[in-house]
Amino acid sequence: MDATTDPNPSANEDAASVTARPAKRKRVALACDNCRERKIKCDGTKPVCSPCKKRGERPTRCVYTVISGTAKQISEQEYITSLQKQMQDMQLVIDQLRKEAEQGTANANANANINRSSKSPGEPSTAHILPAQRVRVPEAGGPSPVSAMGATTLNSTLNSRQDEFFGQSSVHSLLREVSHPDRQRSSAPQRDRDRASASFHSKATSLLTAEFALPPRQVADQLLDLYFGNVHIFYPWTHSAGFRRRYESLWTSAGYPGPHLGDAGDIGLGGDQCSASSFFCALNAMFALGCEFSDLPQKESASEMFNSRMKSLLQIDILDKGDLSHIQALLLVGHYALSGEYPIRCYNIVGLACRIAMGLGLHTERHADQRSVTENEVRRRVWTVCMTLGRPPVLQMTDDVLVPAAVDDEFIRTDAETCVQPEGTISQNLFVVENIRLAKILGKILASIYWPSSSSDFSALVRLDSLLEDFRTSLVGVLRWWDVETDREHGALTYRDHVLRRQRNVLHARFLHLKILLYRPSFSAFCADARRSRQRRDTGSGSDEVAFLTNTLQSAFQAQCATTCVQVAYELSSSLLAAREGEATGAWWFSLFYLMTCGGIIILAECAQAGRRGKMPAREATWSICFS
Repeated sequence: MDATTDPNPSANEDAASVTARPAKRKRVALACDNCRERKIKCDGTKPVCSPCKKRGERPTRCVYTVISGTAKQISEQEYITSLQKQMQDMQLVIDQLRKEAEQGTANANANANINRSSKSPGEPSTAHILPAQRVRVPEAGGPSPVSAMGATTLNSTLNSRQDEFFGQSSVHSLLREVSHPDRQRSSAPQRDRDRASASFHSKATSLLTAEFALPPRQVADQLLDLYFGNVHIFYPWTHSAGFRRRYESLWTSAGYPGPHLGDAGDIGLGGDQCSASSFFCALNAMFALGCEFSDLPQKESASEMFNSRMKSLLQIDILDKGDLSHIQALLLVGHYALSGEYPIRCYNIVGLACRIAMGLGLHTERHADQRSVTENEVRRRVWTVCMTLGRPPVLQMTDDVLVPAAVDDEFIRTDAETCVQPEGTISQNLFVVENIRLAKILGKILASIYWPSSSSDFSALVRLDSLLEDFRTSLVGVLRWWDVETDREHGALTYRDHVLRRQRNVLHARFLHLKILLYRPSFSAFCADARRSRQRRDTGSGSDEVAFLTNTLQSAFQAQCATTCVQVAYELSSSLLAAREGEATGAWWFSLFYLMTCGGIIILAECAQAGRRGKMPAREATWSICFS
């Protein structure tokens, strides 16, 4: 097209001139030494700039030198130094981890050889190691991005679960809002994937150590059945169906699957998010408790072996970040301590479990609508066990947490939205519901009668005695120990019938023990007055007005309370004897505790009545039962 037909010839000329004009050279922050000496423009290309490349200069001649002492040089040098320091630290960590891994493998092989050569023939085998021996299992815990004061210390992802530990008033909660100013505070913890992904980058533990060894399959199955048949029926703090599924996986080629995400949420032991250390710690505790009910020839040594493994797995790392499986493992360890001579250890372990439980929010129903049915049920069971295993006076039981449902574990499915016990099938967990009611009365007795600031007046005794009587009359039919018909006289007892029979006997014993606790202070005061009166009478310092029992309302009430206390001790010892004869008892250490209580009551009663009256039949019968 020529100029005569071009509608805008000047525009084309301008465009052509712009195209022909050379592009401006970019300014560079630093020129190479060679170009600066020649005083020519340098484009700053590295490793060799364009002018030096055209002249054929060697790369060693094209050098960039930063003027010493300038802020630019100092900043760049500090940055380079910090990078070098980080690389050195990372290399040291890698070398240390490689060294520990090599030493761990060597020690595991050496221990395996020693165990094979030194194990006695009668000792349960511990050489069965999981098939997945070289898998490293991620553990819960590790350094937290939150300090002990609730302030964020590490630049890492702040997941909403930390709010359950530090609360909405903590600095951590404030910084969560600062990090996400456009997000409103959620009333429920977000179920993100941070829980599992964080655990996969946490501290790992090798499965090659002796703590992860299993006894022979036959022995392991027997001990686990003994645990579930003697402990779980009274303290169902685990989801037995889920736990047994995980237990069965130990005997497969895949081994323990390790923590991973699941739709059921965090159900603790046996759940998808349970770490190997927590699971095996609990498993060894179950084995140790099972030994207490077994007839193994060397059950004491076997129980001590499982106890040693259990303690080795119960590391202080659980304090870094507790979860539901940690609480359950602690409760199992504390329950095992009841069978030994470590009451203070039991008390402290249960206290630690209570503290972690409160940190996880088990003491409230907050966010319950965001959790699965199975997770809610397990959380409620664990919290009620924390409150009934020896610490009701410290942390008062309230109605903030719903009572666990009276539904057996096989009907609490992880894929269901509700849990319902089938009609016509009596739940074994009815005992748990009634035991919680009894534990609340125990807390009131301890707070009203035994607490230092309490005043044990007669009105409190009458009120608490009425609570116990209301509990007795409102029991469900299958747990009423006083009007239950003879258990299937004309037919064999089923397993469920036998469990309910044992639960009735245990509930009866606990009910009677609470009555002894209620009347014991008045009984002790009556015995003390009787001893003082006898001493004054023996020394001749007393007057006729001071008699063994003065005619006052207070003394009459104390005498009646003392008589009731002795009578209840007789009933308790008789119920324990009947349960033993019917082979329907609870744990032997609870029975021993009750018998010692009855024996102490009888001794005090004998001392108070020495030389005044003939022996009462109830006292003689109670004394003979205690020593039978």
